Amino acid sequence: MHIVVCVKAVPANVKMPVPKPDGSGVLTEGDAFMNESDDYALEQALLLKRSLGCKVTALTLGTIKSQDVLHVSIAKGADEAVRIDADEFDPNIISYMLAAAIRTMDCDLILTGVESADGMASQVPVSIAAHLGIPYVYAVSKTELESVDGPMIVTRELGGGRHQTLEVSKPALLCTQSGTVPLTYTPVVKLIHARRRGLPTLNAASLQISEEDLAQRRKTRVVDVKPVDKSSSTQWLSGTPQALAREIMNKIAEVR
Repeated sequence: MHIVVCVKAVPANVKMPVPKPDGSGVLTEGDAFMNESDDYALEQALLLKRSLGCKVTALTLGTIKSQDVLHVSIAKGADEAVRIDADEFDPNIISYMLAAAIRTMDCDLILTGVESADGMASQVPVSIAAHLGIPYVYAVSKTELESVDGPMIVTRELGGGRHQTLEVSKPALLCTQSGTVPLTYTPVVKLIHARRRGLPTLNAASLQISEEDLAQRRKTRVVDVKPVDKSSSTQWLSGTPQALAREIMNKIAEVR
């Protein structure tokens, strides 16, 4: 069984972030680290590898700065690691390119985190599954698989202390919650060896994705980045889902 884990490098200790001039993302400086829930997704994949003998491939999309999360993945126990060379912030573009890469990998299971610490949109994993036309489960807290050919039993959080247990057929995508399994220590020696290892790199051209295709799918534009306005007041909204959506969008426009 082949498991692909989508991991993301997110900026650490960001101070005064600003949008890029073209609105395609946010300018940050400094180091990057593996997104928290992606780290737990990787640990879940490695648990399955140790119990069932699966192959694990770590996949990321980003510039050369993001490559160290792949080195960490290799040091922890991933068999392969691949980087898509692109500087993208739009979830529509990221999910489209990740799905295109996954199609070339002949995998049985895809694990991701529930959201990234920088975007916090929770759109990429679900969109990947939609592009691939496979089932997905969001907010997974437990995964049980006794054999590579057996049924996969997944427990997910519903909120309010409620959980749901599902039997999921493969191939499938699971969005993993943080805190689901213990995180393992990354040995320094293994990390040094991993950083000496050459990693394959894909790009839009090798995935047969044109610039025109990306332009048509680009939906997100970063207008501004502002600090959180701390307030002790709470305003309750009521109405139909459509009316609530309009009211929330109006309030977002007022903040801008």
